[in-house]
Amino acid sequence: MGTIRSVGGGCTCPANALIRVLLRHLMVERNEAVVLDMEAGIEHFGRATAKHVDVMLAVADANMKALEVAKRIFQLSSQAGIEKIFLLGNKIRNKIEKELLIDFSKKNGFPILGFIPYDSSVFEADMKGTTPLLGNFDSPAMKALKQITERLS
Repeated sequence: MGTIRSVGGGCTCPANALIRVLLRHLMVERNEAVVLDMEAGIEHFGRATAKHVDVMLAVADANMKALEVAKRIFQLSSQAGIEKIFLLGNKIRNKIEKELLIDFSKKNGFPILGFIPYDSSVFEADMKGTTPLLGNFDSPAMKALKQITERLS
């Protein structure tokens, strides 16, 4: 159905216009952060809802389709003037998958923030429609997320 060719070149529907304006004028205190979990893909760039962010995380698992989308996110983030752009490996099951992301990162100049291992407790929480944050804080994914969060602080 088409593609996003430039930042802000897409949808102008009211919901996205509201998000754009809110992010542009949102004031946060020093120890506060606003985290936006955008829909997978690049559509939020066309809607310009990703324009006023400080850090962009492109979350991808170890498959080439996901990595190509991550690469496009990196390019569009750069065009939008976002200075801190990181790749975050997700659902990593083994060393081969981790190395695939590392190689991709090196070839594309796309820094990796970290890796979240595949964790069945996250999958089980998703099946129940609950958040894994209310579950086992000692699970591999939750431990990895804590380390990644500390690196962003």
